[in-house]
Formats: sequence, structure tokens, C-alpha cells
Amino acid sequence: MPQKTIRIAQTGSVLANFDDNIDHHCTITEDAIRAGADAVAFPELSLSGYNVQDAAQDIAMHIEDKKLDPLRALSEKICIICGGIELSDDYGVYNSAFMFEDGKGKSIHRKLYLPTYGMFEELRYFSAGQHVRAVNSRRLGRIGVAICEDFWHVSVPYLLAHQGAKMLFALMSSPLRMTPGSGTPEIVTQWQTIAGTYAFLFSAYVACVNRTGNEDSFTYWGNSSLTGPDGRLIAAAPLFREQMLDVTADFCEVKRTRLRSSHFLDEDIRLFASELRHIINATRPSS
Repeated sequence: MPQKTIRIAQTGSVLANFDDNIDHHCTITEDAIRAGADAVAFPELSLSGYNVQDAAQDIAMHIEDKKLDPLRALSEKICIICGGIELSDDYGVYNSAFMFEDGKGKSIHRKLYLPTYGMFEELRYFSAGQHVRAVNSRRLGRIGVAICEDFWHVSVPYLLAHQGAKMLFALMSSPLRMTPGSGTPEIVTQWQTIAGTYAFLFSAYVACVNRTGNEDSFTYWGNSSLTGPDGRLIAAAPLFREQMLDVTADFCEVKRTRLRSSHFLDEDIRLFASELRHIINATRPSS
């Protein structure tokens, strides 16, 4: 596969204002098309803002909702990945990742791990996703998308990579958490470590797409990035301010990395599955 250019849209959102948010998405996407990008990726819940709380049910929309038609139309010329509140066919409300390509839209991931600790209370407002599935993009090839807290669970990128994803997207709305000391905030360093570790272990690109701006008492720190399949940082956006980060992924690098070191290819997923079954059976309550 040839080189692909991705615009990582490190941007903020207006809380619970879909019209303003989709207009901003369209403006950014139109500029990305003019720049010749193959894809544009937005942060978690980019169409709604993060801290929607009880308004989630009112904001939720089905992926076929006509309000999303502007993104479907633009996707004739580019692949668009963004975050929204999804209303499923059975009326579940999910923190989801949408992909628009070739005039069609689909929900490609529902957030699995909904943090409800400290400043977070997602489980009060969303249902948890139940599947991890890599997807095919005509412009990007086989990709995997996770949403923020999902990336703190190694099983999610592990499964996506072993389903053939050569690029992993983490859509994020990660707020600053106050920690003692000065310098780079601890949460920033932790995410940098996670991205580099997964990229190296799975010999795949990792794109972290974090938002910026303030929302209620939350401050989002940005620092979106692309990490190469050797675990080295390729490019990063600055802290705390909106920026469009244009990055190039050469998927031949995945091939070269895996030929140099076959640790990912040598993974014995049958052994892993067997041992997981053993753990599950051992923890089942006896009848």
C-alpha cells in the first residue's frame, strides 16, 4: 500500500451543540480535502462534546440520521473518522466512533470501558460496547479504532492488531489531572508511553487524536501524535491548543519492521486463547 496522509484534527467541541460541531467538522474536512489528505480523524465525542451527562439520550442519533449527511457527502473525497453519541437500533446509547467513506457512514466502534471513577461518570449515561472489530477502509486499508479508556486495556489493541489492523486510532477526550510537581503532566507522559509501547509490540502505527479546550471544569491537553511501527514518535501536536497535524503513514514500514523483528508475528494466539479459557473456567462459581 502506498503512503497515506492523515490529518489529525486536534480540536475542541461546543458542548451539546451538534450544529456548531458539525459545521466545524465540515470546515476542517474541506480544508483537508484541498490539502490532498486521504483521511481526517477527530477526537472522542467530537460531534457532541464530552461532558454531556443527562443530555446524552437527547443528543444520540442513529448513524443513518440525515443530520450526518454533510459528512457523508464530503466522504466521497476523503475518509472521515469522528466521535459521536450513537443511538442503536434497539435504542441503546453509546459513545461511538463513526467512519464516513465513499458517501456512506457506519459505526465502527462502541466504547467498551466506560470510566466511572474520579472525575468520570460515563457508565451513568452510556451503554458499554461488546465487540472489538478491525475494519476495512478503501483509503487506509485495515485499521482499528478504540476510544480513550479502551486503550488502557491491552486486550483492545491486541485484538485489533491480530485482526489485521496496521494502524490503530485512539480517539480521546483526555482531561488534565492535577498532579504534584512541575513539567510535563503525568497523564501526558503515560499516554506517550502507551502509544509507543503498543506501536512497538504490535508493529503498527498508532495515532492518538486528543481534543483541546475547556468544558465545565475539564481542561483537555491535546498533544495528539503519530507513532511509527518501531515505537518511535513521528510527529506530535502541541499541548493545549487547537492544531491540524498532517502526518504520513508509509505502510511499507510495517512490513520492514516485522521483517526485522518478528515478535508480533510469533505471537501464539491459540495459546493465549487456551489459557484465557482456563482462567475463565477456573473462576466460574461451582454449582
